[in-house]
Amino acid sequence: MVAVSLNRILFAMVAWAGFGSIAFAVIEPWFSVPLAPPQGVLCAADMIDQQPHFTVWFQAVVAVGGIAMAVLWMRKFRWTTVGTVIACLLVWVPLTYPYFVVSRSPEISADAAWLQSQHDNLTWLGGDIFANAEYANKGWKSKTYLIDTPRQLAVIKLPSWSPWEFGLHRCEDLLLWLGYSNTYCQFVKRGWVMAILGGALLLLVSLQDNGTLMYHRAGLALAIFTTAAGLAAVAGWSLPFQASQNIRAAAKLCSQGKYDLAQQRLEAAVDALPVLAQDTNYLSQRGVLDQRQGIDSEYATLRSARALETSGRYEQAYTILRRLVRSESAAIRREALRGVMRHGIQDYNCARFELSAHRFRTVLRHQPCNVKIIYLLQLQGIRESRLSSVNAMRDWMYTASSKLNFGTVKILRAVSQQHAAVAAGLEGNPDQIWSALGKAKRP
Repeated sequence: MVAVSLNRILFAMVAWAGFGSIAFAVIEPWFSVPLAPPQGVLCAADMIDQQPHFTVWFQAVVAVGGIAMAVLWMRKFRWTTVGTVIACLLVWVPLTYPYFVVSRSPEISADAAWLQSQHDNLTWLGGDIFANAEYANKGWKSKTYLIDTPRQLAVIKLPSWSPWEFGLHRCEDLLLWLGYSNTYCQFVKRGWVMAILGGALLLLVSLQDNGTLMYHRAGLALAIFTTAAGLAAVAGWSLPFQASQNIRAAAKLCSQGKYDLAQQRLEAAVDALPVLAQDTNYLSQRGVLDQRQGIDSEYATLRSARALETSGRYEQAYTILRRLVRSESAAIRREALRGVMRHGIQDYNCARFELSAHRFRTVLRHQPCNVKIIYLLQLQGIRESRLSSVNAMRDWMYTASSKLNFGTVKILRAVSQQHAAVAAGLEGNPDQIWSALGKAKRP
């Protein structure tokens, strides 16, 4: 009797923990990306957290499922097979959320991927932090140069292989197409984790009756979960292959001079995978097709700016990019800001600091969580011997890095403190040097 009572107490505690997790998941955000409001930001506190619009629907489904589980239990004060089915859905539904975020919420997922790209661009072993630390003593290079320019944006990489060429080395692609990527993990919030945890705990308690495991419920739960997950995975994996086929067909039609048909196939690829519309290569190809068809569009204008930059007419290209920064299309704005950032880095490396500072701040105003821009503005302040600017960007880096989940935020904060120490050294302030270096050791 004592053992049975203890089992009941244990399962009751697990059930209450599950209901508590579900309640927490309903009120907490699941995924959010720190962005600037339409008018831009003046300080780090002005950035806003943007969430996918369909998050409320997922939270509503989880809430209804949690309420249904509670009602079923209160009717007989015991768990039933129906409760097991509902608990399976409570686990399965949140697991599909990353797919909708990454593939079906194009603007937010592209903004997240861009911020993650800038984070990786800065922190990888060949990035500016490791290759060109401003505070390093390098006799052969008196000043730091920025070597890693902003890369092209590709939220999802389309398959270059056929479905029958599947192998374990393809697992990374398969997980990415279902939404499980570094970008998602960087900006996911506790609400999503608690939704999965709550569903799993309720599923666990629904598999027993009076402390005894009901094997038929466990088998039913396994069958439901496996079938639903398998069908969802196959559906999610088929769309990148469909989009890839349309892209190849568009390329072939374009080479034959059938630009209108090529554009139709390109749009069919976007219909299959909406996030492709945010891809750098898509914007470039749309620009080529619009130019060939004589269509005056922002895609064609962006393509023209890129052509001018390639031919060395940088100021003409920048004039176009500056106008496109105010575009209503998030993809066009993002690519224009990437171009502005590229021009700013070139100006910095050529010691045109007034121009580079203006261009860096233009990007920061529209992308306040872009850690690479914050890093560059700190270097700018060191070059110009402006301690206040370096310290302001150090504080901005702390605010921006608080929006990120990965442990590399410690590297970003430590480097910002080291830059502050260098700036304090230029002003001959030993107290601030020691203070900054001490904080760099424990960022």
